[in-house]
Amino acid sequence: MMKYIWRVGIVLLLLLCMLLLVPSGAIVAQAEVTEIPLNAKKGLKPLETGYLSDWEYEDPSISVKIEKGRIYDTDYVYARVKLHNASQLRTVMAAGYYSPSTLMGTTMAKRTNAVLAINGDFFSSRNGHGYVARQGKVYRNACNSRIYDILVIDTQGDLHIIEKPDSEEMEAWKDKAIQGFTFGPGLIVNGEVRRHDVDEFKFDCAAGKAAQRMCIAQVGPLEYLCICSEGPEDPGSVGLTLDQFTDLVASFEGIQNAYNLDGGSSTTMVFKGDKVNSPNNPKRRPLCDMIYFATAWEE
Repeated sequence: MMKYIWRVGIVLLLLLCMLLLVPSGAIVAQAEVTEIPLNAKKGLKPLETGYLSDWEYEDPSISVKIEKGRIYDTDYVYARVKLHNASQLRTVMAAGYYSPSTLMGTTMAKRTNAVLAINGDFFSSRNGHGYVARQGKVYRNACNSRIYDILVIDTQGDLHIIEKPDSEEMEAWKDKAIQGFTFGPGLIVNGEVRRHDVDEFKFDCAAGKAAQRMCIAQVGPLEYLCICSEGPEDPGSVGLTLDQFTDLVASFEGIQNAYNLDGGSSTTMVFKGDKVNSPNNPKRRPLCDMIYFATAWEE
């Protein structure tokens, strides 16, 4: 009997030793970087442990780091974003393309589990002109006026700026455009800085007026910069003209393409559930759409 008890004890001891020797990584073997379906209404939920600070997030699928600067007597904020796959760069509408509804940026960011979100092009204000695509669906191709530079984000997550195209030119993008925006203009196109006539854009982006501004830029495969400036309603800032904003964007190294998005009080950058740009400006405009970056790390 004693011999039997000893044998059982030895077996149990060996099993315990084997468990202790199993690598800790084996316990989380189910965790992986996934691709978020195109028709998913939100991204995966960010990890609480992914927030390294109030300005930085990192997990195996995404890293976001937000920093500040000052130029032309104006404060600005920029976020560096690096993704694992293109499905993590996404868009959301407040209600739908055919609805004029708007929501606060923080609300849309929370609904979509965004790690970082920025305002889009306010597509409903273009009066039926331009090109609009969201999450692989083309809603509008009315570029016959040749007024706007169009931003297309393709299946690889690459940014393409098509300068003042017509509708026929945009037809070539219908199977490749995951996202399409009409605002602009392009600030940097294929590595070249663009300068624009003030009068040409006076009814859209108020090129000659000092204002809050926002752009999205690409610096490498699945690597992006989101840059936004304060405006004259922000204490301590005077705002930037389009030309000054171009100077700011061009000061960052390695930008391949940079596209001007909606500005003014629409300028919104949301991180960790809060609007992080223009913190001392009480004026905040509800939006009809946002661009957001999601985690693809699934535990």
